[in-house]
Amino acid sequence: MRTMKRVLLAAAAASLLVASHGATAAASAPAPTPVQSAPVQSRPAAGPGWHHVADFPPGEENACRARGQWYMDNGARAYECRPTGVWELWVLTEPS
Repeated sequence: MRTMKRVLLAAAAASLLVASHGATAAASAPAPTPVQSAPVQSRPAAGPGWHHVADFPPGEENACRARGQWYMDNGARAYECRPTGVWELWVLTEPS
């Protein structure tokens, strides 16, 4: 009977040790931050009617210009691709 109590006590102590170590490791580990793309917001530029509509990676100026041309074909009055670390596409939708 004594041996059984010792075995049960040792097993309980071991499970508590493992559980407390896992909780400590989980508490001390930084929580992973989800990767989220920043929403594109319309913000004023050189004048009324300019809207920031998209960002493109630094090497994608051609993609920015292609998308700007698409906006021109669909009613925009002008577009600009501005280098600000990324290529920002700005579109003029109203007369200036």
